[in-house]
Amino acid sequence: MGCSCQKNREQFEVVREGGLGKVVFRSGVQSTAVTVSDRYGSSIVRNQKTGEIVFAGKGALELTAADGAVLLRTDDLDLLTKVAATHDRPSARNQSTGQPIELVAAE
Repeated sequence: MGCSCQKNREQFEVVREGGLGKVVFRSGVQSTAVTVSDRYGSSIVRNQKTGEIVFAGKGALELTAADGAVLLRTDDLDLLTKVAATHDRPSARNQSTGQPIELVAAE
């Protein structure tokens, strides 16, 4: 009989502060994790095993990686800047206006 530990099962985790904060929820169902992330402003949902961001939250400001993947959507410019500092060549824009946002490192 096979193992029932489900060690290869995907797990999704809700992480606060655009991925910089703590994990507040884990689920084997992506849609459940996305629903729970709505309760935490500026949170993301990522695949626990691969670290891939599968849901980047809501907000007018959007941060994207060099490869075009969305890293974060938020209304908090300070948080956007902090998350941008942890990635190589990110870009940001205001989704409402389409205007690019200049990312200046926090001092």
